[in-house]
Amino acid sequence: MRLFSSSSVCALLLWGALSPAAWAQDLASFEKAVTEFTLDNGMHFIVLERHNAPVVSFNTYANVGSADDPSGLTGLAHMFEHMAFKGTAKIGSKDYDKEQPALDAVDQTYSALQAERRKGPRADESRLTELQQ
Repeated sequence: MRLFSSSSVCALLLWGALSPAAWAQDLASFEKAVTEFTLDNGMHFIVLERHNAPVVSFNTYANVGSADDPSGLTGLAHMFEHMAFKGTAKIGSKDYDKEQPALDAVDQTYSALQAERRKGPRADESRLTELQQ
């Protein structure tokens, strides 16, 4: 399983190369500071150590989304988004019964927004604005 495309790797390296702390070093020194490895579970890492400040910063990229859903199994990315950010009846909620109506309203609004967008040029712009708000 490959989590990073070659363009993601290039973008990460370019970001690091263009950051102010990297300007003072040559490319060979920069390349020596980069470590790349893959864990047994397939998670791929590109690590750039810089000891200029006692801080940690990271970016996470994942090749996921509706475009990456397996054929015939669409909606998985959206389902996992709900699981990650809305919680379940037992995880991520202080009072799920009270929050459920609000979560349902968000889902209904999103569905209505997507339906209006699918109308393309016939979409009602004022309705789109209302749903987005």
